[in-house]
Amino acid sequence: MPINQSKGRTGRQRKFLSKSSLLPMDSASARQLALTHHLALAACRGNEGNKHLINELTRAVYLTYFLKQMGFGALPFDAYMKAEAAISTALKNAERDGDWKIASRDASSLEEILALHDEQLGNVPLHRIVEADKRLRAFIMGS
Repeated sequence: MPINQSKGRTGRQRKFLSKSSLLPMDSASARQLALTHHLALAACRGNEGNKHLINELTRAVYLTYFLKQMGFGALPFDAYMKAEAAISTALKNAERDGDWKIASRDASSLEEILALHDEQLGNVPLHRIVEADKRLRAFIMGS
């Protein structure tokens, strides 16, 4: 049996986590990812938004929510609903007139989510971020 695996109480193989996956993401990567999200919001608040940037914001909202469900963060559910509604409005407007823009009145809900996500990226163990990303991918694929 490989060194990084053992049998748990259920008799199934259990994989041990590496030291790096038990620690938070390195600070340079966390800053880069946070900057990506904040720049996406800034562009979408102005006239430089596009489908890719809206997708980045959507991804950040859902990852933040999944990490919150794991116990990392304390925003009320309503904050996620408002952020999702802001993105939905932007998508409807883009479909109607090609304007990939987050309305000024809706941006504050996304700012609140991104502030929590910044904190999560700096503090949450990397394996939990990977787990949240897997949940997001499963959600997108419909399973």
